[in-house]
Amino acid sequence: MSERPTYSDMIPPALLERLLERAVEVPEVPGLKVNPLLKPRFEALESAEAQAFICALYERVQGALAGVLERRKSDRALIDREAERCARENASSRVDYLDPAYQTPIGLTDEKGRLVVGPHPASSPHKALGKPVKVPAWLQGDQVTLFGPPDSEKMSINAMNALHHRLPSEAPIVAELVERSGQVPRWGADSEDSKTPLMESLLAATENLKGCFEGTLSFYDERKNKRYELKDSKLARPIKRIPGIALPDGHHLWRGLPLPLHLYDFAQHLFHNHVCVEALTFYVPKLENEEEAAYLHLMISEAEAMIKARHPEYALGSVRLFIVFENPRAIFRINEIADALHPYFVGGSLGWHDFLASTARLFKNDPNYQIPVKADPNIVINHIKESHLILRDALKPIGAISIGGMYGTLYEEGNPASFEVSMVGYVKDVITQMKRGLDGFWVAHPNFVRLGLALVEAWRGFERAQREGTIGGDADLRALIEALVPDERERSPLLEFVFGDDVEGLPQDHPLYTRGVLAADIETSDVIANSDDDEVRYNIFQALQYLTDWLCGNGCVALPAQLTNAKGEQVFVRVMDDLATTERSRWELWAEVAHGRVSVERFERLLAEEVAFIERGQDHDNKRVQVRWEGEAARWYPVAVACLRELVLSERPVEFVPELILPFTFELVREQTDPWAYTQSLRA
Repeated sequence: MSERPTYSDMIPPALLERLLERAVEVPEVPGLKVNPLLKPRFEALESAEAQAFICALYERVQGALAGVLERRKSDRALIDREAERCARENASSRVDYLDPAYQTPIGLTDEKGRLVVGPHPASSPHKALGKPVKVPAWLQGDQVTLFGPPDSEKMSINAMNALHHRLPSEAPIVAELVERSGQVPRWGADSEDSKTPLMESLLAATENLKGCFEGTLSFYDERKNKRYELKDSKLARPIKRIPGIALPDGHHLWRGLPLPLHLYDFAQHLFHNHVCVEALTFYVPKLENEEEAAYLHLMISEAEAMIKARHPEYALGSVRLFIVFENPRAIFRINEIADALHPYFVGGSLGWHDFLASTARLFKNDPNYQIPVKADPNIVINHIKESHLILRDALKPIGAISIGGMYGTLYEEGNPASFEVSMVGYVKDVITQMKRGLDGFWVAHPNFVRLGLALVEAWRGFERAQREGTIGGDADLRALIEALVPDERERSPLLEFVFGDDVEGLPQDHPLYTRGVLAADIETSDVIANSDDDEVRYNIFQALQYLTDWLCGNGCVALPAQLTNAKGEQVFVRVMDDLATTERSRWELWAEVAHGRVSVERFERLLAEEVAFIERGQDHDNKRVQVRWEGEAARWYPVAVACLRELVLSERPVEFVPELILPFTFELVREQTDPWAYTQSLRA
């Protein structure tokens, strides 16, 4: 077993060698070499003391990290072998996909009897393991969370001031309910899936977030002659999401190898913000089991001990963690992960795009598996219920916070029909998660924050009235929905949905329950076939635009799409895409090609047609391009095309999209005339 992770899958040895040649030594921290371009702008963040702290922390935990990352690889290899065996036996026995006898890797153990994927037989996903969670006062209450990166001062200030952001046409009932709730929103300050990990951008985000906690952040927009400042009260509560444990930091090289990006980001934030206890809550993505949680516990406890040695007044146990349960292994291990992270664990959420993507990866060798189609607007309602209930039933008994996922369907400004169809989806999404007993959800734009708080407050009032038998307890909820959805043709079925029962779902004793948790019990979508040309085109079209924007440096982008309203009309909306949505798109495409439902020739034809449409830049009535083939994007579109082709057509697809695109975050790659050819030569 390696003493340290090499991250050679993300940064090939030839690329690492060139990064080392360009990096400069830090005299105060022997063994550390850094990108020289970072130092002048971020001298305070990148102080010798902070960097020495980070490197010393890594020295304490590097062996444990190497162990869990190597175990990930061996587990995946075992899962793939088992999935192939299951596929052969299912085919030979001609067992139906929905037959309880159909074999899958769920329940798989390794040669030592260690459970690789599935619920532990000695525990129940609906039974707490006995370690209660203490939720600090500032985290209590409804969890209406705006998610987005702190890329700039303006974006950060707007996120912090989200409660004060009123729509021009805000109905009085919204203000009344928001005021009555007494709640403030959360802000998931994201340095992961909605952010390109360009180091200068990551450091700027850390700096911006520090200014938010200190209350000093401001920004003057010369173009608009306008100053942006933090409000005096009712600010959002930021929660920093750090990168996952698989990503390296190629800009900070310790003893010849990259530092882990999650450790660098976490430790730097802790070092500079340890005096503010409210700054020490983090979202952690992509953990897969309690072994990885135990590593994370070690990293945090060692970091806290080092801080306390420097600052005796620091209270150990101040760090709090929300875990994003977005992996088919992790969703069955909520109790175990919570216990492994005690006392830091405070709650969890369900990142359902990554959840579906990683499930598709788990089932990649099963020719009958079908991921819920991306075009389905009701995925959360129809396919995520069992996962929501596992999250709730695991966390409620121990006093932890349970949060749903993202609503990312935005409306076009100035388009009433777009606003209305977006609000129909938003109300359904929020109310579904409230019916399932969750404490909150994520939204992708400040415009949805006040509306979300109002919806939750109206729902809570309706619930109280139901319990107490009060007549008219639904009045606020009905009035709010009428204000958001004035068209009776849209509102009538929406009200029926809101006051009706949730979808049935599968009981825990159902033979397909564990597959239902993973939404791995779909034979054919009732929306559109995964192999349909329109679905293939949609995934290609969105993924190409996202990858290009990511390569330009933007980690999230609102891409035009269409929804059908109650009149049967196609209405334009915008769907917020980040790296998670692209992961699920590429796995859907890969499976269709790999299992022969879409031929390579058909994929190539559709890809060429979508590329031509984007390059022409001539929008149709039913299709619009957001990321135009011009300026910086024109340079990166050919790279995005090559990346998507590799992601979809490779017989051995990379585990994570960043394995292909992370090299493009380095200056020495970005400055090449042909960046794609250059990276390919480094991998040869």
